Amino acid sequence: MSFSPDWLALREPFDHRARSEPLGAAFAQHLVAHAPEGPLSLVELAGGLGSGIRWLQPRIPYPQAWTLVDHDPVLLDAVDPALATPLRHDLRALERLELQVHGVCCQALLDLVDHALLVALADWVSARRLPLLAALTVDGRVRWAPQDPEDEAVMSAFRLHQLGDRGFGASPGPWAAPILADLLRIRGHHVRLERADWRIAATDTEMIAQMIDGTAAAAAELHPRPGRVEAWRQRRYGALGRVALSVGHLDLLALPPGA
Repeated sequence: MSFSPDWLALREPFDHRARSEPLGAAFAQHLVAHAPEGPLSLVELAGGLGSGIRWLQPRIPYPQAWTLVDHDPVLLDAVDPALATPLRHDLRALERLELQVHGVCCQALLDLVDHALLVALADWVSARRLPLLAALTVDGRVRWAPQDPEDEAVMSAFRLHQLGDRGFGASPGPWAAPILADLLRIRGHHVRLERADWRIAATDTEMIAQMIDGTAAAAAELHPRPGRVEAWRQRRYGALGRVALSVGHLDLLALPPGA
């Protein structure tokens, strides 16, 4: 699955405002406490255009060298080389990603992958005794304001769509962060989860419009009466400028044993 540069740029400020500052600070503190002589070597998995790096880089008070891993050559070509070294790699072959790093990050990734990749990520991090900061995994909490009578049915179809194959196999969707948390805990990592919710104001009409269209397109694939989804979409568009939205996410921090 690939995302357009325009969508990634649109969502970046909402991502940055949502992310957990306490978990970011704890990740940075761990890195600095275990820092090498030279710069920290860090990797962002499925990094897109580098939004996650831009959020975290100023929060780590130590020299850093970043590698941004993604499978999409279009996104990799657009990465600022001053920000990170781009590396094309398929995360389904994570065990073949031979990087010597001090910390691992990802953003808006876990709910897109299948259970096997979550296990592979837990194994990869655990074998290297690495800290992991995995941000912005959807957890199923969505609230439109004002509410519409069809919200519950549309969002139920949307959540079912999130369990489908989006390029990595069938996804655990909203359960991805808790599943990875348990996988890491049984491997000895110390894990914390915190809410990191998008708050999209009614005045953020471009973002609201994208969310209406994306929700409707996904829900219509599984709703038994797609005409009702289209009617919902039209009502939401008719109220554009008066509709706000919150979308629940979880941030996950995992520190290796002995941290």
